[in-house]
Amino acid sequence: MKDARAADRPRRMGRSLLVPLVLALALGAAGSAGAQARLELTLDRAIELGLAQSRELAVAGAKADAADARLGQARSGFFPQLSASGSYTRLDEVPYMDASAFGLGKITMGDDDIYSVGVSATQPLFTGGALLSAHGAAKHAATAEALAQERSLEEVRYAVTGAYLGLVQAREALRVMDDAVAQMVGHLDDVEALYEQGMVIQSDAMLARVRKAEVDLARTRAGHAVRLAGAALAFALGVDLETEIVPTDPLTVTEFPDKDLATWTGSALEARPDLKAMNEMVAAAGNGVSLARSAYFPQVVAVGTYAWDRPDRAYEPEFYDHWSVTVAAEMSVFDWGGTRNRVKEARAGLLQAERSQELFEDAVRLEVKQSFLERREAEEALPIAEDAVAQAREASRVARESFLNGVATNSAVLDAQASLTGAEMNRIAALAGLRLAEAKLRLAAGVAGR
Repeated sequence: MKDARAADRPRRMGRSLLVPLVLALALGAAGSAGAQARLELTLDRAIELGLAQSRELAVAGAKADAADARLGQARSGFFPQLSASGSYTRLDEVPYMDASAFGLGKITMGDDDIYSVGVSATQPLFTGGALLSAHGAAKHAATAEALAQERSLEEVRYAVTGAYLGLVQAREALRVMDDAVAQMVGHLDDVEALYEQGMVIQSDAMLARVRKAEVDLARTRAGHAVRLAGAALAFALGVDLETEIVPTDPLTVTEFPDKDLATWTGSALEARPDLKAMNEMVAAAGNGVSLARSAYFPQVVAVGTYAWDRPDRAYEPEFYDHWSVTVAAEMSVFDWGGTRNRVKEARAGLLQAERSQELFEDAVRLEVKQSFLERREAEEALPIAEDAVAQAREASRVARESFLNGVATNSAVLDAQASLTGAEMNRIAALAGLRLAEAKLRLAAGVAGR
């Protein structure tokens, strides 16, 4: 996992440097021209930009780096720990021995300047499995963070896809409302012309004006929805919220693999990085139990030192070197149940991790099933919505022609136009819903980036 992540870093680094550069050039060009920043993006380009700019991925990457650092710390415990020391001591008086009883007076021993310089190496020989357990736990935790980073990438991809489709849907809805306004303007002109000729009553003209105002209001709301959806996509991409983003991909049906629920579920259980991360955390919790149990065993270390001291052994003001090798063992004999309770705590943590894993696996199964059924519902709804648009368009045409020929009422035309607008809105929602349901199913199955 670590090797694969390391091999992928140069490619991601190149992409992460290229995308902001292109973005800066695009926004800089717009700014130098004194206009609002504008970006025209395909969905793939938006995803690429979102991944490069994502703060969520930056946080996940930092967590993975921290876990790698902890793994390095655990690995260092296997090797000798080298240290150096030095000291200088100034005595108020040179050490001496009183030999006046022998007629020799004071006999000085050494010097009042004392120096000591040394190096030492400490090597664990036996730790009851503590080093192995700590390293194993850190390794599993690092792998889990790397897998969490992969899941964050999939989630960012899905978030950008949802925001992009939301903007495309909003712009399509605005187009429908523009058409509805144009239809209402034409119909209002017809009604007012007929009213002036005395062929319709005043209430028909007033009703048409009221419906025109309602359509204008709906169009205004659709325009605000476009601006809001654009800001949401800008946020997902990590660019300025005032940036005008123009999606260039149309809202169309795309090719999607025809798989049954069991296949999608199997893919999720096999491929989902967050589920794999849960497995790693269970393994790390198992290492935690072994780490706690290691306190039952003696800790054996070897210590070697090499030093230069002054004065020497003969108390002469000269440096001399000396060395020593020590093998030490330490074992806790009685700690009032401290070790036993730490083991008990670790075992409870392992049980918690195992049950959380089982719960999460069931949640993944449920998520896949929900996403699968939502996608199926959206797939079934689309042809119904498209047929409704065709029927509503024909009904609107017939109603308008019948009204102009004097065989249909003004209300019939207004109802037909409202039905057409609603049908087109439903078709757009169904199509966007299908695309989003497909993205959600891919995310649930752990194949969002494939």
